[in-house]
Amino acid sequence: MKVVTYDETSRRDIQTKDYLSIVRTYYGSILETFEGPQAFLVDMPNEGSTIHPHFHDIDQFQVIVRGDGRLGPGPASPVAFHYADAFTPYGPIIGAKDGISFYTIRAACSTGYFPMPEARHKMPGKPGRNVAGQFDINRPLPAAGQHSRERLLEDTKDNVLVVGLRMGPNAKAVGEPTTGGDQYYLVCTGTLSQDGKELPPLTLIRLEHGEATPNFTAGPKGAEVLIMQLPKATERIGSDPAKLAQRDFGTYELPPGMVKN
Repeated sequence: MKVVTYDETSRRDIQTKDYLSIVRTYYGSILETFEGPQAFLVDMPNEGSTIHPHFHDIDQFQVIVRGDGRLGPGPASPVAFHYADAFTPYGPIIGAKDGISFYTIRAACSTGYFPMPEARHKMPGKPGRNVAGQFDINRPLPAAGQHSRERLLEDTKDNVLVVGLRMGPNAKAVGEPTTGGDQYYLVCTGTLSQDGKELPPLTLIRLEHGEATPNFTAGPKGAEVLIMQLPKATERIGSDPAKLAQRDFGTYELPPGMVKN
């Protein structure tokens, strides 16, 4: 298990013709190819910032944690989540008045940004899953010492899973067994305690397949945690990190108007 708090991330500012994004990297890096997992937080602070419809060559989660706007055809505000299979178009992502911030979480890096409809010929077949949902952080927390969990997305054929964990003050709870691919735990509100370390909001915890289920203790004001499990490896293209490591790690395909600096 690896734990990264917001204050432990690195920052990179990126400008395109459509948006400014302030990127905080938790795992891996951005705008380049490498072996290993990838997770980063994108803050687009300006109204009207737009990421146009596109796809990637890797399964991924995205989670809205600040601001509001649109994700695809519907509105999006904290804490909205989105799962897309590899080679499945989604979007646009549009920031409203106060902009929008979201995590992108993958078991391996993407080799680029493939805009639609221009890159349709690079899709190896029909699109896969493109699923959105909401973890309601405005509901009351359980009583002190108590916790509850809500299954928000579950696909048993390859064990994609999203669970919302709500913990009352000082409550103890276990996570979810690692039955699929990599798991990520995002602290949405409150604080957790893990091995004597306080984990504030925007902490991201990663577990690999087969790791022991973690135990957590909420802080004095409780906590809300979004648990996401990527799919287990199958023959579906883009689902197996071992096969993804065999891709051509040459030129990264940048979004239109972006200059790599």
